[in-house]
Amino acid sequence: MKSSISYLFRTSSTILAALVLSGFALCFAAAVNAEQYIFPEDGQSKELQGLDEQSCHTWAIEETGFDPENQQVVQVQTPSAPTTPSQPAEQGSDRGSGMRGAMAGAAVGAIIAEVGDEDRSDAAATGAAVGVFAGRRQSRRSNAQAAEQQVAAEQQAAQQQAQIQAAAEQEVQLANVQGSENYYKASAACLEAKGYSVK
Repeated sequence: MKSSISYLFRTSSTILAALVLSGFALCFAAAVNAEQYIFPEDGQSKELQGLDEQSCHTWAIEETGFDPENQQVVQVQTPSAPTTPSQPAEQGSDRGSGMRGAMAGAAVGAIIAEVGDEDRSDAAATGAAVGVFAGRRQSRRSNAQAAEQQVAAEQQAAQQQAQIQAAAEQEVQLANVQGSENYYKASAACLEAKGYSVK
């Protein structure tokens, strides 16, 4: 139980760290996407300035391959379906485990009675009774261990999925930041060439 709690804590910490990094990238992207201030240095009219801005916008997109109005988005990755159905292992004993234990116990009891020259039927009955409990206990232990392994595997898969998702988000955000920088540099160069001061 303690290992499951510590594993969940580690998984939560990894996801939290990824979200914090994503938040920093978003803040940086917002700073890069700040609006440009354009001043007509040659007395251009509002209409001409609008046409020039649109022309430079189109040119900057063509030059950089980036459109600030249609930035990349992260595709949500859904985990692939497991090849075998994920069913929790039963915590109780398997069906027939008591019978198998009884048969093994009866055989052992009969062998011990044979060696000790005792009544074989009483020894076999006693061995069968002990075997029933031992068989069921062993079965329950095996099922509990299988259930713990399955939970651990599912937690590990969830953690890996979260890490993949966080890496994809960070990659897209960094691409948007770089694309925004390039776009605004190109747009500013175009507008300055047309007689505007861009800040």
